Amino acid sequence: MKTHSLIAASQRGFSLLTGFILVIIMFGSLAFFLAGQGINAGFGGTYTNTAKVSGLLTSAGYINTGFDAVTLGGTAAVNVTFDTATTTGIFNPTTGGAMAQEIDPALLDSALVPPLAASTIYGYWVYRKNALTLSGVGVPANPDFTMMVAGLKLGICQQINTTLHGTDITATPPTIASADIAVVGALAGPPTEAIPTNSINPLAVTTTWMNGCYKTSDNHYVYIHTLLAQ
Repeated sequence: MKTHSLIAASQRGFSLLTGFILVIIMFGSLAFFLAGQGINAGFGGTYTNTAKVSGLLTSAGYINTGFDAVTLGGTAAVNVTFDTATTTGIFNPTTGGAMAQEIDPALLDSALVPPLAASTIYGYWVYRKNALTLSGVGVPANPDFTMMVAGLKLGICQQINTTLHGTDITATPPTIASADIAVVGALAGPPTEAIPTNSINPLAVTTTWMNGCYKTSDNHYVYIHTLLAQ
């Protein structure tokens, strides 16, 4: 009887020891992975960028909804304003219903903020009416209603295109054949509208994306969101 008890005790001790060893291995593997030494070292950064980009795209969607509300209410798109004006303003609580969206500073290149570099376009949505022709956005070669944000980090730009278009997370964003200042426009402060001339046609590629992130000739990154393609 004593012999059986000793054997059972020995087996229990072996089981506990085995379980303890397995726990150590599991925690060791987890620590190895979280330390970025495993097969997915970039997971943490990618996950963070995904969350931040999701917020940016949602923010753009809110503004787009306000734009749609004003035009569906009977205001011609060319008369839409990005302010709180009655009937025409997308930020009017009654006729538009959207709220002005601020850009999360964590999305922006730290070399640009603060301060906001030579131009204060960084950190704000810039709204365009139908005076800007973008050959690779919306309807190619047609002047589309757009809004955009410049000065984004490369990783954020890549994550935007991965989220929207399934591009490889390491793919170089399409290049715009002009500096972002020419695309977005020089502004003195938080913008409402920036209306360039019809002659600006900055995209060197034809992606036919409604929305996408691009690299500019001065090595900055700008996200362009089409409010109305025409």
